[in-house]
Order: sequence, then C-alpha cells, then structure tokens
Amino acid sequence: MQINQVIETYDRGAVDYDAIMKRYWHIEREPLIASLQLQPGQTVLDAAVGTGLNLSAYPQGVHVVGVDLSHKMIDEAREKTVSADITFKVSDICNLDFPDNNFDAAASGFTLCVVDDPVRALEEILRVTKPGALIAILDYCKSRDPEIAKWQELISDAASQLGFPTDKIKWNALMDYDELIYNSKLNIEVLVDNRIESANPFSCGCQLLLKNSKV
Repeated sequence: MQINQVIETYDRGAVDYDAIMKRYWHIEREPLIASLQLQPGQTVLDAAVGTGLNLSAYPQGVHVVGVDLSHKMIDEAREKTVSADITFKVSDICNLDFPDNNFDAAASGFTLCVVDDPVRALEEILRVTKPGALIAILDYCKSRDPEIAKWQELISDAASQLGFPTDKIKWNALMDYDELIYNSKLNIEVLVDNRIESANPFSCGCQLLLKNSKV
C-alpha cells in the first residue's frame, strides 16, 4: 500500500470509521488502556490515534499525544469526550518527530496492519518510549487456524487495494504478528499475547502487552 493511497482512503472514510469499527471490529478499549497501568503525570503516545477510539479510556491526569497521518481522522478524534489531557499531531509513525525516550507508555489500535513496514513502525515506537515502557497493541491479524488463514489469503489483495468496505479501510489481511513479535528480534518482552480467533476471516485479531526491553 502506498502511503498517499492510505491517507486518501482514511480521509474519505473518517466520518464513517467509528460506525464501521463498531459493526465489524468492535472491542472495548478500556482493558487495553488499563493494561498500561498509567499514573498521573505520565505521557503516553497513541500511535495512529485515528478517530480517537482509545481516548475515552485514558485516565485523568495523563497526557496523551495522539499522532496520525490523516488530519480528517484527527478532526473526528477532537470531538471525543475525554478525561485526559490530549495533544494531536499529524505524523507518520514510521518516522516519528519525537526524541528518544520521550514517552512513558504507548498504545496502538488497528494500526500496524495498515502500515507498509510494521517492523519500522514498532521500532519507532520503541525508540520514542523509555526503557521499561509498556506498549499496548490491539490489531487485526492473521489467524493461527490454517483453514481461516486460507480465506484471509483470498481477501488479502482486495483488503489492501480496494478496502473493506470499499474505499473506507485498507489493511493487510495477512498481518503476521507471530513474525513481527517473535521473529523480528526487536527489543521487546511479551507480557500478554491474547489472540482473537473467529470463523469470520475479517474478525481475527490480537491484543498484546509488550515491554520495551532496550537498555
């Protein structure tokens, strides 16, 4: 997927994104954000904040920096009711404009399956978070069931090129979190790896809690 193509698609789909996610990929965000164990005064990166589906789960007293390539998605996020202090920035998570060791924690929802280089994106998240920082990820992913994975292979090209619904959301239907997390040799410790398996190939996902193990 070309980055400009992805931006254009999410700009077009911004006003419909919440409704689409609620219908096809609705997962409560509170457990994801709670897993970060955030404390007042901490700063957390919401990587590809989108329309802000994570934002209401952040506690008061925490500062959240939400970055996204689509300014129209950010416009939708600004309308969310939140308790935390929120700052938005148009930025590419594969080339984050932040110094090293800047954030106490990070969260990412349905993001790494969209970018062309998820290893690079995760490397950047690790770079800008502090050693020992917790990183919570919720995402679509390739099923561990080979029969379901066969269906994902069939929808892969359409999902990445046409999107589902068409011209609304584009993603990698074969996003392999086993490869990304366990075989990429990144400086991470896996604390939680919960897979969301489904007979519906569109609905397979994962929720992970990682620890930044750099020194």
